[in-house]
Amino acid sequence: MINKTSLLLSLITSALVLTSVSLLMAGCEESGGISSGLKRQIDNVVECEMLEKQVPGISISVIRDGDVIYRQGYGKADLGEGIDVTPETIFALGSVTKIFTAIGVLNLHDRGLIDIDDKIGLYLPDLPNEEWKERTVRDLLSMSSGIAELAFCESGPKQGEACEDHPQGSPYTFNLCGEGHKCVSANRVPYPEYLERAAVIPLQFDGGAKYFYSNTNFVILGELIAEVSGLSYEDYINRIILDPLGMDVTRPNNVPPPPIEGLAKPYKHNPAGEGGFDCVTFADPPENCKNPAPTDVKCSEIPTEDLRLPEQSFAAGWLVTNQIDMTRLERALHELSSQLLTKETYDIMWTNRQLNNGNFERFGLGWLVCSEKNDMFCPKPVDPESGGELEGPLLDEPADKDGKVVAKDGGLPGYSAQVLRYLDDGISVIVLSNLKDGNFKPAGLAAEIAKLVRESEE
Repeated sequence: MINKTSLLLSLITSALVLTSVSLLMAGCEESGGISSGLKRQIDNVVECEMLEKQVPGISISVIRDGDVIYRQGYGKADLGEGIDVTPETIFALGSVTKIFTAIGVLNLHDRGLIDIDDKIGLYLPDLPNEEWKERTVRDLLSMSSGIAELAFCESGPKQGEACEDHPQGSPYTFNLCGEGHKCVSANRVPYPEYLERAAVIPLQFDGGAKYFYSNTNFVILGELIAEVSGLSYEDYINRIILDPLGMDVTRPNNVPPPPIEGLAKPYKHNPAGEGGFDCVTFADPPENCKNPAPTDVKCSEIPTEDLRLPEQSFAAGWLVTNQIDMTRLERALHELSSQLLTKETYDIMWTNRQLNNGNFERFGLGWLVCSEKNDMFCPKPVDPESGGELEGPLLDEPADKDGKVVAKDGGLPGYSAQVLRYLDDGISVIVLSNLKDGNFKPAGLAAEIAKLVRESEE
């Protein structure tokens, strides 16, 4: 039996002890140590990306060994009102929320309240699918449970029925909607209903057999946190992460309003002639961009009815934040703060999951984990026993010198985010933006910024 009273007392005591810690971390702002030339290079890269991909607003932070060495906002948080993006501008994190959820679950593991190799049904006996209960907590954290994403038929004779036609490399399909009718991801379904509807979709494979990214895993993990802690997901994340680290801006999103003060407006691309605003304007345009800015794109705000309901995203994509708060989290992660996790558990979180067949997937626990990073994906998982790269598809290029890299991206209608951490170098880049459209990939921008910084230090 879980002693929830003891857990609550422990959390309260920890919060009191951590008051001085959060005050110290609140003072950790930009420390300098970056040349004016490197700043110009970074600015040029970001502004060229904005012009080429027509991104209204971006904020970045560059961190070395836990200290901010450059933090900047670019473009507009509100095109109609002309409000600039600053480091204080708030953006939706989307799936970057999953790193908070992973830390929350692993914190319960460190406290002895769960074991990540236990079946999830031990803690959540009322889950709506019996097979889900047989998957381990580790299976869900590493996206290797086989639990499917909820999608439904948009139209046709099966309109509204659950379906699955994008099984990420598996030949499996479920309840196809019929010719001319789409199987679309759920967008406005509160998470209890989301789970009930997803429960009818058969599992894709045995637990630990494959990598299969599914938000359903982390919605369930949010329920795990609430059940075991006796607190709401929001209250637990506040007590173990946000309050101790002085992250006083980070919070759940609201849809529909009341609006969150300082939240950047979400934008999408419109073809020219269909209304909207100029996506990007610079009084002093960047130089030497690789490609010219397109002339046939406008930006318009995404209407409320097209935004994903935060209560659906829940522990998989609920949070909003700004660069000030994210760099406080980054410092704690760099220092392997014992207030969050033990050293052993950080190592587990950032180690590639070994699958049933002995191969290592490209995911740890809540994080992408790889040995190098390019602009699209993590091409080489790290074999934790040898430190080398594995044989197999997409792994035919020689390894570079990046060492271990951990990352997490996030995207919701109108927002995208990227956290990129080079563990061996101590260099991290955080990108937040108010566009998820077109060819804009914040992972590529973060990697390009990191490359400039790392090369400047050679």
